[in-house]
Amino acid sequence: MLSLSLFSSSQTISLAVYNKKKLIKLKKKKISNNKIEGIFKILKDCLNDFDINKFSQIYFSSGPGSFTALRSIKAISQALALSSNAKLLSTSSFSLLLVSTQIREKNVVVCFKSTNNNFFYQLFERIGKKFKPKFPVNYGDENQLIDYYFKKKEDYNNLLLLSSQKIKNQNNKVDSIVREVDASHLGLSIFLGYGSVKTKIFYHNTYYG
Repeated sequence: MLSLSLFSSSQTISLAVYNKKKLIKLKKKKISNNKIEGIFKILKDCLNDFDINKFSQIYFSSGPGSFTALRSIKAISQALALSSNAKLLSTSSFSLLLVSTQIREKNVVVCFKSTNNNFFYQLFERIGKKFKPKFPVNYGDENQLIDYYFKKKEDYNNLLLLSSQKIKNQNNKVDSIVREVDASHLGLSIFLGYGSVKTKIFYHNTYYG
């Protein structure tokens, strides 16, 4: 059983192929001029190696993020699913970071960089084997992110900051982990139970403010 995952961050686009739950291919390409056209090149290379009809599942990230990029990845994923009669699953962009490292803390602020040096961030709480959102998604600059972290730390002493990129003005009081994520983490998050059959994309309204 082959599965294909497609993911776009603010810096890179990536594609991963799994045979059951084993990663067998990973391709990445840097984004230039905020355009994701490069996805078609790595997708073409992938389909030269794998018969599209062999894919039984297609995965994509539902956001939050740029509406244009999310809509494009979703449309491509839907077209691939229709062509291969594959099941289409989505997951939050935050889940990629949540499965990228071992987390001992019960509560974690997860953030990933967007455009214009801003971040999406949200507080998650471990419930059972998975993390669930505890508060709504926020969007702001680095200082707003740090202020949010310290404000929540007053209520949650053992609080981790998990980020897709190093926070430049962080200090020793910030317990942080930095992880770069790609389409392989998207597949892993699906396998660990973060997937959904819902295909509605999510973008934060203030992203356009």
